[in-house]
Amino acid sequence: MPGGDWQISGFGPAFENFLGGKRVYHTVPVTLFAGEEMKMVKETIKAKSTADFEVAPGPRGKFMLGSLTQMQSKGTLLFYVGAWREFGDVSRFKMGPMTIHQVVRPEHIHHVLVQKSRNYVKGLSHDKLRVSLGRGILTSEGELWRRQRRLMQPTFTPKGVTRFAGVMADATRKMLERWQDCQEGESLPINLEMMRLAMSVISRSMFSIDISEGFAQAGEALRFILEFTNQRTMTIIDPPLFLPTPMNRRLKWALKTIDDFLYRIIAERRQGAAGDDLLSVLMHARDPETGQAMSEKQLRDEVLITFFAGHETTAQLLTWAWYLLSGHPQVEQKLHAELAEVLGGRTPALQDVPQLPYTGMVIDETLRLYSPVAMLARDVVEDDEIGGYHIPGGSMVVITPFITHRHPDFWEKPETFYPEHFTAERVQDRPRYAYYPFGAGQRICIGKHFALLEATLILAEVAQRYQLRLVPGQQIDIEWAGTLRPDRDVMMTLHRR
Repeated sequence: MPGGDWQISGFGPAFENFLGGKRVYHTVPVTLFAGEEMKMVKETIKAKSTADFEVAPGPRGKFMLGSLTQMQSKGTLLFYVGAWREFGDVSRFKMGPMTIHQVVRPEHIHHVLVQKSRNYVKGLSHDKLRVSLGRGILTSEGELWRRQRRLMQPTFTPKGVTRFAGVMADATRKMLERWQDCQEGESLPINLEMMRLAMSVISRSMFSIDISEGFAQAGEALRFILEFTNQRTMTIIDPPLFLPTPMNRRLKWALKTIDDFLYRIIAERRQGAAGDDLLSVLMHARDPETGQAMSEKQLRDEVLITFFAGHETTAQLLTWAWYLLSGHPQVEQKLHAELAEVLGGRTPALQDVPQLPYTGMVIDETLRLYSPVAMLARDVVEDDEIGGYHIPGGSMVVITPFITHRHPDFWEKPETFYPEHFTAERVQDRPRYAYYPFGAGQRICIGKHFALLEATLILAEVAQRYQLRLVPGQQIDIEWAGTLRPDRDVMMTLHRR
């Protein structure tokens, strides 16, 4: 996983002999056969190897450890940002025995995620996620991933997710009913409010039950699994799971609790009538090529990963949106004007979403500045070249949306909250992969349409009813912990409109 998913577990198939980064040619004997005659000749071969391309610039690092200590002292994301600022759009560093290249330009993103995606896979870089989340569509590779994508894709199309619009609206209404008990100007931790709301939406969409309220033990177990996963992505060497450390013991409890919860619901659903929630849809899905359904274990993995991706990322997106709107009243005024014109105070419905372009621009601009997935990692299968630099097989590539989305070559106001970045004209003039908050290529996030619909309906409804203002005196910084989070609770006051 991006953000520290580095394990000391072998050097991989590639080794490096860069000879100072200079281009060299190898002279080797070649055996030629002409009938019975054999002769030895020497031929100059321009070998496509590590010596063909220059070495990308990067920090020198320390013996054996490379840049590990620098990353730990600065924090993962700030380390990558610093490497970009110092060494440019392609940089190279060592993390223990692993060679890592960071790439940020749109053409390089296209190369890795689209053009040559089969050479950049989710291997070692995602092993830590598999420990706690299993092998669902987020973490799987190869034929397993292709089969799961075929099974799940129809459910998550723009049309497929519309069935959940009512759940999203109702969960928002219930949250606003709770807020009615608050005094004018009362403060709430808005990040926790958005987490509770997003968990309600995804659990009701998945099971037709609200895990945020009536299933405290399962909710606690899920929260710990997410915390454990985030912590593991920030460590270098992890104690084996069979060791009875406090974290390992708690993980086993959490996984058993979640497994008991999920497998019980799956078993009950198999005995009853088919429903219209995600679990029912996935249970009855059949691979269009083989006719095969998911196994119980695969269902469990997909449900758990959908929980992980389906509420954590949306909660962070909405938290950052309220934070940004609080500090930019002119943007907020434009948002309110659009909502008043289109909705006139009524609850937004599915058919209203296309009529709310500025609301969508606010969401896009929030994702630009605070994309929940700020970094992506891929393992390199075979030697390659990016930007004139050699990328050895067996190494790792880190792609950093956080940097691409702030690159001054592609953004008019790279550090400013400026929704006009997403007018139709500016989008058309910008390189395609200057903006990719949901990834790109065949592995683009399957939940993209669900997340955007949810964020639009919630933002539109809440912004009609309340202005949220950041409590003075808070210094909110970013924290990379698997997703891009605020480093503390974001306390905001509620003001009725």
